[in-house]
Amino acid sequence: MLSWLISQPEACLSAKWAQMDALNIPTTFLRPEIGLNPAHEPVVRRDLTAHLDRLEADIWEEVGMALEVVWGKDSQSWREVNLDHTIRRVVARAANRVFVGDKLCRNDDYIENSIRYVTQVSAVGLLMNLFPSWVKRFVGVIFTTPIRITYSRCSKHLIPVFSELTSMESSAYPCLFSSWLVTNADKFSLSSPERTPDYLSRRIMALNFAAIHTSTMTTCNLLLDVFSSVSSKSFLYEESLDSSSRWDKICNRTRLNQMPRLDSALRESLRLWGVVAKAMSRKIIHPDGAILPTGQHLPQGVTVCISGWGLHHDEAIYPQPFEFVHDRFMRTLIDGQEKAKGEKGASTRSSTATAVEIDERFVTWGVGKHACPGRFFAVDVVKIILAHVLLEYEVEILDRRAENMWIEYNVIPPHDATLRVKRRGVVSL
Repeated sequence: MLSWLISQPEACLSAKWAQMDALNIPTTFLRPEIGLNPAHEPVVRRDLTAHLDRLEADIWEEVGMALEVVWGKDSQSWREVNLDHTIRRVVARAANRVFVGDKLCRNDDYIENSIRYVTQVSAVGLLMNLFPSWVKRFVGVIFTTPIRITYSRCSKHLIPVFSELTSMESSAYPCLFSSWLVTNADKFSLSSPERTPDYLSRRIMALNFAAIHTSTMTTCNLLLDVFSSVSSKSFLYEESLDSSSRWDKICNRTRLNQMPRLDSALRESLRLWGVVAKAMSRKIIHPDGAILPTGQHLPQGVTVCISGWGLHHDEAIYPQPFEFVHDRFMRTLIDGQEKAKGEKGASTRSSTATAVEIDERFVTWGVGKHACPGRFFAVDVVKIILAHVLLEYEVEILDRRAENMWIEYNVIPPHDATLRVKRRGVVSL
């Protein structure tokens, strides 16, 4: 029924309200309008994606610097690192390099509190689902107290940034998401809170929630997959070396597009471990309810979805569905250009779609008009992290991949998963 689900108008089956309810966002974001009126989303679709080719060099630089901090520069001794703890900080710095610039993204107090905010919003949002709706308003006041404190700590860094930006001429704005937010706020009336540094800061924290949480889990899953397979690691390392020999320290869209094996590995990891097993959630908001193609009537207030886990592990679609086949989606390049799609490949190859592409057999990003607008940015961040790891660090192959955990309908990498790493003696970038 996926095609039917996609075709339903928002006024009948609402993706927005399904998302709001899943983590009680009107409450956990502290100001309901931050979630209910996501004014930052058009900026993601319009400005962030359009400027990615300029921003990838900054992301590349920041990821390299962040890895040096969390994984070290010792090329003599092996070091065991906790994946979730270290990668979360790399992702937070890379994302905020684009959101607020190089100075603030390296401020430990801001980064640590941003991570704390993301963790608290997720935990409180899930916890509130254990209570009946008539109780949520009361427990929400208590449960969101830590979030309020953490936001206050982040805002002391963010509000001065937006105070400065709102006092500048638009022609002097740096190429940062925070600048585009200020420009976007001009469409609101002068009295609108959307123009205030406080609300603009809250928008950045909403972006941090979207960027840090999922990108960290995606990166951890990908690293666990790659370094559980000798052949995958070897092939990806060779591709990264070849890319480095041609591009040196330059990172742009063309360089990333010329790494089809890396792109395929990421899409395969997303297929295998898509963070949410329930996909395409929609809340029925039409007073008359909805009638399924089978004729079954569902009343207003019910939330429907499809099994993303079932779809992505369907052997009829994906042979060897529970195995990490890193080249399952691999494109073939000739002189740096992609060959026409539709050519025959390995028996396990299901398509040559890229990591950001969406279709009705791959629903990690959603399908249709509600597909994740930040997926282009997220994919670039994850690819850049893996490329840095392959080029700069030796990583011991795991005897056995750590098993992911199920929390409600979320399947996530274990928080105690580790890798043994050592800085390469001669780093090729």
